[in-house]
Amino acid sequence: MPPFSIRLLKSAVYDPTDTSEPTDTQLRSLLPASYRITDNLVRPKLDNLTYLEKELSVGRLNALVKWLWVAGRPMPPRPLHHQLLLGRDVVITEQMDLHLVWAPGRIFPKPLLPFLLEPRFCRDQLASREATSRSALGFLFSYAGLICYESDFWIAKEKYLLPHQVEWVAWRDFIWELGTEHIYTKVDIRFLYGELRLGRLNILYCLSQGAILRGYLSHWQQNKDFFHDNFKWLASATVYIATVLMAMQVESSIHHNKTYLLQYKYLIRIKIFRYFAVVLLNLRLYQISLKNRVF
Repeated sequence: MPPFSIRLLKSAVYDPTDTSEPTDTQLRSLLPASYRITDNLVRPKLDNLTYLEKELSVGRLNALVKWLWVAGRPMPPRPLHHQLLLGRDVVITEQMDLHLVWAPGRIFPKPLLPFLLEPRFCRDQLASREATSRSALGFLFSYAGLICYESDFWIAKEKYLLPHQVEWVAWRDFIWELGTEHIYTKVDIRFLYGELRLGRLNILYCLSQGAILRGYLSHWQQNKDFFHDNFKWLASATVYIATVLMAMQVESSIHHNKTYLLQYKYLIRIKIFRYFAVVLLNLRLYQISLKNRVF
């Protein structure tokens, strides 16, 4: 880092030959007002390693890295104009691990961080930090996919995904200099999979982390909301399990009658198979509803 020398954030008219360096005051102006650590708000600083790592870390996706192929295709994200064509609303998130996650009717992009467009910042703060640098470069690569055409550029401006100083001509030169054809081995593996399906991330996160009630991004804020939405499924599962246990108890109580026991075993196996088939069907229906739920 950086694989570019163009300064996109100059307030004056874009000049590709201008390689002047920004001052520390100008760089500080590119940082947010504050960021959150647990329950505290902290002011970001240029040399604050914690802030940079938190802002650029893909977070929970590190635990799912071997299974990202289930949630997304290994390709750059499709342009913004195509996202609108698919009927998706662009809903901003400031979490890197939600960047380009999508649910039916929505996609969640993280706005492009202004300081990543300054060569000096990338050189001074990211060049010596390999993991953070790979994530930053992957983030820029994702925007190369999102903003291909000038129409995408103006959609990004309208949705506040780009800093207001960036001009179309400067952006085009920036992408050319980024060298997207040979970037794949230099970015974090998460960014090899452009768009990630939220429903499948929820399932993967439930299975790998045991977060049954919350998933990767859940709309249930309290346990009572979860039970309210899934009462029918939970009640059905409870009844089926209780019936199977009762049948097993009856079978154990009649073991002395061998003839009747053989007939009963045959019948109870059919019943148990039917009960478990219904349970599996309910599980599948719940899985489908979780995948297709609009958050």
